[in-house]
Amino acid sequence: MESHDSLDPRSSLWDLVAVQLRLQRLNHGWTCQQVGDVANASRSHVSNWEAGRRRPTQANLAPLDEAWDTANLLTSLAEHAKDGHDRPRVGAFLDYERTAASIRNYSSDVIPGLLQTDDYARALFRRGGVVDDIDSAVRDRMTRQKRLYESNPPQLWVVLAQPVLWWQVGGVDVMRGQLEHVLRVSELDHVSVRVYPVAAGWPGVSGSLVLMATRNAEVAYLESGRMGRLVDRPPEIREFSVSYDRIGAHALPEEQSRTLIEHMLGLMK
Repeated sequence: MESHDSLDPRSSLWDLVAVQLRLQRLNHGWTCQQVGDVANASRSHVSNWEAGRRRPTQANLAPLDEAWDTANLLTSLAEHAKDGHDRPRVGAFLDYERTAASIRNYSSDVIPGLLQTDDYARALFRRGGVVDDIDSAVRDRMTRQKRLYESNPPQLWVVLAQPVLWWQVGGVDVMRGQLEHVLRVSELDHVSVRVYPVAAGWPGVSGSLVLMATRNAEVAYLESGRMGRLVDRPPEIREFSVSYDRIGAHALPEEQSRTLIEHMLGLMK
């Protein structure tokens, strides 16, 4: 299946940009190389735009709107997409996660996917009702975690809001297993887990905030409920990075965080 076949323009404005870009190119009989020549980009960049793997800028799209006489269709769609919230673009998010050298994650409601047990993940999927094949979704999530045990794993920093330790996802037994797993993973040299205490006050971020850095790019991903947003604009990434650092400044040190998690385990007997 071609990558562009997985795009969903009804759920994502950036997918709509990708679909319209490819449609306009085909309608005008252009190749990806011709589009790149006009948009000041390489052929591979154009292919990635159409597949939704990368995002064109206004500077890329403006000369295409002019050449195709589209009444600023592409630039207008991209402008709306920059400020829009889509249903979670899991594919794009996972592409960055698979190649990230560092991952900084803050969560106010659930244990992040890279630290979840299969029972915890299964309970989340059952309650969320957003996947049709729960078994497959759980297997995919567990497969993602293998990166943490490879020879060149990402540096992973996780900050959990204290209520995440309280939510009884799947019941007491599931939560006990989940917290024990978090403690085990936190012992890895490249993993840091800290807790943001309720006494520190409202952190200003709902849901989750993930900052990922690869060799060639840095992105931020925000998700709350069933809506998510992948951000690749440097000014916004800097703002989210500051937000993460502020949260981290009030989080407990690693050892105190371990003690708190162990205390929660003791209450679950």
